[in-house]
Amino acid sequence: MAQYDNTNTAIAFVEDGLFNKEGVEALGKKPVIVVKANIDGVEKEISLWFSKDKETGQYKLTSQGNKMLTGKVSDPYQGDAFAQKDATPAPVFEKNDEELPF
Repeated sequence: MAQYDNTNTAIAFVEDGLFNKEGVEALGKKPVIVVKANIDGVEKEISLWFSKDKETGQYKLTSQGNKMLTGKVSDPYQGDAFAQKDATPAPVFEKNDEELPF
């Protein structure tokens, strides 16, 4: 069986409740759609949100009256992002027999 080549492909993950008003509003600042894409062999993540007017809070619409999505392209989420990379190293204790009182 030949190995699948996923170069220049994408898969979209849609948040629960995307297709109703309450579901979209409950998401807050979370993206409504996250697309994982392979572009020329490089893995990328595209997050999409419904665009809102900052002053009125109303959804921005296209000329045809459809809601607009805006997005951000970034490197994929790394699960160890919260690892303590700059944590203080464990202390090193040296045994010095000359200083021991017994």
